[in-house]
Amino acid sequence: MAQHDGPPSTNGESPLLLPGRGELIIVVDDDETVLRALARMLRSLGFSVLTAGDGEAAIETIKGSSTPVDAILADVVMPKLGGKALVDRLAVEGIRPGVIYMSGYDDPTHMAAVLRTGMPLLHKPFTLHALVVVLRSVLDKRAEH
Repeated sequence: MAQHDGPPSTNGESPLLLPGRGELIIVVDDDETVLRALARMLRSLGFSVLTAGDGEAAIETIKGSSTPVDAILADVVMPKLGGKALVDRLAVEGIRPGVIYMSGYDDPTHMAAVLRTGMPLLHKPFTLHALVVVLRSVLDKRAEH
Protein backbone atom coordinates (compact mmCIF):
# COMPACT_ATOMS: atom_id res chain seq x y z
CA MET A 1 0.00 0.00 0.00
CA ALA A 2 1.37 3.44 -0.93
CA GLN A 3 2.06 5.90 1.85
CA HIS A 4 0.19 9.19 1.59
CA ASP A 5 1.93 12.30 2.96
CA GLY A 6 -0.88 14.81 2.51
CA PRO A 7 -3.95 15.47 4.65
CA PRO A 8 -6.38 12.56 5.07
CA SER A 9 -8.97 12.18 2.34
CA THR A 10 -12.58 12.95 3.16
CA ASN A 11 -13.95 10.55 0.49
CA GLY A 12 -16.69 12.96 -0.51
CA GLU A 13 -17.85 13.49 3.06
CA SER A 14 -17.85 16.85 4.80
CA PRO A 15 -14.28 18.16 5.21
CA LEU A 16 -12.41 17.05 8.31
CA LEU A 17 -11.67 19.72 10.86
CA LEU A 18 -7.89 19.64 10.92
CA PRO A 19 -5.69 21.92 13.01
CA GLY A 20 -3.50 22.60 9.98
CA ARG A 21 -4.66 24.80 7.13
CA GLY A 22 -1.79 24.06 4.79
CA GLU A 23 0.65 26.31 6.65
CA LEU A 24 4.29 25.54 5.89
CA ILE A 25 6.23 24.28 8.91
CA ILE A 26 9.92 23.39 8.92
CA VAL A 27 10.93 20.78 11.47
CA VAL A 28 14.63 20.95 12.40
CA ASP A 29 16.10 18.13 14.48
CA ASP A 30 19.32 16.12 14.31
CA ASP A 31 17.50 12.91 15.32
CA GLU A 32 16.27 11.40 12.05
CA THR A 33 13.60 9.30 13.82
CA VAL A 34 12.13 12.35 15.57
CA LEU A 35 12.32 14.35 12.34
CA ARG A 36 10.41 11.77 10.29
CA ALA A 37 7.81 11.13 13.00
CA LEU A 38 7.03 14.82 13.52
CA ALA A 39 6.84 15.46 9.77
CA ARG A 40 4.48 12.53 9.25
CA MET A 41 2.22 13.59 12.14
CA LEU A 42 2.08 17.24 11.08
CA ARG A 43 1.25 16.30 7.47
CA SER A 44 -1.55 14.05 8.68
CA LEU A 45 -3.01 17.07 10.51
CA GLY A 46 -3.13 19.29 7.44
CA PHE A 47 0.20 21.11 7.62
CA SER A 48 2.75 21.31 4.80
CA VAL A 49 6.15 20.25 6.10
CA LEU A 50 9.82 20.69 5.25
CA THR A 51 12.57 19.02 7.27
CA ALA A 52 16.23 19.66 8.03
CA GLY A 53 18.80 17.83 10.16
CA ASP A 54 20.47 20.96 11.53
CA GLY A 55 20.27 24.75 11.47
CA GLU A 56 22.54 25.21 8.47
CA ALA A 57 20.48 22.78 6.38
CA ALA A 58 17.33 24.56 7.56
CA ILE A 59 18.62 27.92 6.29
CA GLU A 60 19.32 26.40 2.86
CA THR A 61 15.90 24.73 2.80
CA ILE A 62 14.07 27.90 3.81
CA LYS A 63 15.93 30.03 1.27
CA GLY A 64 15.26 27.43 -1.43
CA SER A 65 11.53 27.25 -0.71
CA SER A 66 9.22 29.04 -3.12
CA THR A 67 6.69 29.38 -0.27
CA PRO A 68 7.47 31.39 2.88
CA VAL A 69 7.80 29.27 6.01
CA ASP A 70 5.06 30.03 8.54
CA ALA A 71 6.73 28.40 11.55
CA ILE A 72 9.91 26.68 12.67
CA LEU A 73 9.86 23.76 15.10
CA ALA A 74 13.54 23.61 16.06
CA ASP A 75 15.57 21.49 18.45
CA VAL A 76 17.59 23.72 20.76
CA VAL A 77 20.82 21.68 20.72
CA MET A 78 22.07 20.42 17.35
CA PRO A 79 25.45 20.04 15.66
CA LYS A 80 26.58 22.89 13.38
CA LEU A 81 23.82 25.35 14.27
CA GLY A 82 21.30 24.99 17.11
CA GLY A 83 17.75 26.28 17.21
CA LYS A 84 18.32 29.72 18.74
CA ALA A 85 21.31 30.46 16.50
CA LEU A 86 19.19 29.39 13.50
CA VAL A 87 16.38 31.78 14.43
CA ASP A 88 18.88 34.59 15.09
CA ARG A 89 20.54 34.10 11.67
CA LEU A 90 17.18 34.09 9.90
CA ALA A 91 16.11 37.28 11.69
CA VAL A 92 19.28 39.05 10.49
CA GLU A 93 18.18 38.18 6.95
CA GLY A 94 14.65 39.46 7.57
CA ILE A 95 13.09 36.00 7.81
CA ARG A 96 10.86 35.85 10.89
CA PRO A 97 8.51 32.85 10.98
CA GLY A 98 6.76 31.74 14.14
CA VAL A 99 9.12 29.81 16.41
CA ILE A 100 8.68 26.83 18.70
CA TYR A 101 11.74 25.35 20.36
CA MET A 102 11.97 21.76 21.54
CA SER A 103 14.56 20.07 23.72
CA GLY A 104 15.36 16.94 25.62
CA TYR A 105 17.68 18.92 27.92
CA ASP A 106 16.55 20.31 31.28
CA ASP A 107 19.72 22.00 32.47
CA PRO A 108 19.69 25.80 32.65
CA THR A 109 22.90 26.27 30.63
CA HIS A 110 21.24 24.93 27.48
CA MET A 111 17.85 26.53 28.13
CA ALA A 112 18.61 30.01 29.53
CA ALA A 113 19.06 31.80 26.19
CA VAL A 114 16.00 30.14 24.70
CA LEU A 115 13.79 30.87 27.70
CA ARG A 116 14.76 34.57 27.53
CA THR A 117 13.34 34.77 23.99
CA GLY A 118 9.79 34.26 25.25
CA MET A 119 9.23 31.70 22.48
CA PRO A 120 7.41 28.48 23.37
CA LEU A 121 9.59 25.56 24.48
CA LEU A 122 8.35 21.98 24.34
CA HIS A 123 10.26 19.47 26.45
CA LYS A 124 10.83 16.11 24.73
CA PRO A 125 9.04 13.83 24.78
CA PHE A 126 5.88 15.84 24.23
CA THR A 127 2.42 14.78 23.10
CA LEU A 128 1.04 15.50 19.66
CA HIS A 129 -1.80 17.39 21.36
CA ALA A 130 0.68 19.67 23.18
CA LEU A 131 2.50 20.35 19.91
CA VAL A 132 -0.68 21.17 18.01
CA VAL A 133 -1.99 23.49 20.74
CA VAL A 134 1.27 25.48 20.81
CA LEU A 135 1.70 25.44 17.02
CA ARG A 136 -1.86 26.60 16.38
CA SER A 137 -1.39 29.39 18.96
CA VAL A 138 1.86 30.58 17.32
CA LEU A 139 0.33 30.50 13.84
CA ASP A 140 -2.89 32.25 14.89
CA LYS A 141 -0.95 34.98 16.73
CA ARG A 142 1.11 35.60 13.57
CA ALA A 143 -2.05 35.79 11.45
CA GLU A 144 -3.39 38.57 13.68
CA HIS A 145 -0.42 40.83 12.91
